[in-house]
Amino acid sequence: HATAMMPPRMNLIDDDVLAEILLRMPPDEPEHLFRAALVCKPWLCVICLPACFRSQYRAFHGAPPLLGLLYRNQVCDGDAAPRFASTTSMPDFPHPGSGGRPAPPLDCRHGRVLLHMSHDSDVDLLVWDPVTGERRVVPDPDVDVDWMVYTAAVSCAAAGCDHLDCHGGPFRVVFLATDDREEVVKATVYSSATGAWSPPVSLDDSCECYARHKRDATAEMMFFSSYVPYVQSRRVAAIGDAVYFTISRSAAIAKYDWAENHLSVIDPPPPDT
Repeated sequence: HATAMMPPRMNLIDDDVLAEILLRMPPDEPEHLFRAALVCKPWLCVICLPACFRSQYRAFHGAPPLLGLLYRNQVCDGDAAPRFASTTSMPDFPHPGSGGRPAPPLDCRHGRVLLHMSHDSDVDLLVWDPVTGERRVVPDPDVDVDWMVYTAAVSCAAAGCDHLDCHGGPFRVVFLATDDREEVVKATVYSSATGAWSPPVSLDDSCECYARHKRDATAEMMFFSSYVPYVQSRRVAAIGDAVYFTISRSAAIAKYDWAENHLSVIDPPPPDT
C-alpha cells in the first residue's frame, strides 16, 4: 500500500512576530533564549542566524545584565577562592584559577576580567572573557614592581564601540605601580593591537600638587626621612581616556591619562563637600 506522506511542517508564527516576542525575553536569565532556541528549527533560525536579532536584542534591553561576581580580598587577608559566582541560574563559568592556583581579579570592564596569576611562572597578567572563555596573556610591564603596591585596569579599545558586545575586539591594560628601585609612581599602558607597552611615565616633583602633598606627608612622618608614594592596591575609576587611583599617606587623587601618557595629581574635594 502507498505510504502516506507527512504534511509539511508549518511555522504557525510569522518570523517577524516571533522575533518581536523573543526580543522581549528578559536578559537577566540567559538560559531563556537558549531554551527558546531548542524549541524548533524556525525558532533557532530567528535567534541564531540573523546577526540583526543580536543587535536588536542589545539595543532593546540596553546595558547587559550582571552575570556574576568575582571575589577579591584585601592584600593582608590573602587570596580569595578563584571563583566566578553566577547571579543567574546558569552555572559558574570555569575560572582560570581553578585547580588551586591563586588568580586575584584586578579589574573587570567591557566584558573582560583582568587577573593577576600570582603563582604562575609563565603568566603574570591575564585578560579573560568569561562568556567566550577567551584568554589573552599580557606580557610583563617594564617596571620593577612589588606586587603589593600596584593596581591595573582593562578596557575595550575598539573605536566607536558601544560596549554592549566587545567580545574578541582590541583591548588595553593600564598598569600603575610604585617602582621599588626608584621609589616613584610609574604608569604604562598595553595595547593588544600592537602587543607592546608604552614607555613608562613617572610622577615626580614637576607636578606641583604632588610635590606639595609629598612635602606635607614627609613633615608628618616621624621615623622615616623620605616619603615613598605607594600605589594602593584598589580598583581604579575609569573616566574617558583616564584612570584615577590613590596613593598611600596622601589624600590626593592621582590621574593617569593613557592617551597622553601623562601622570598628575589633583586635590580631593573638601571634607565638608
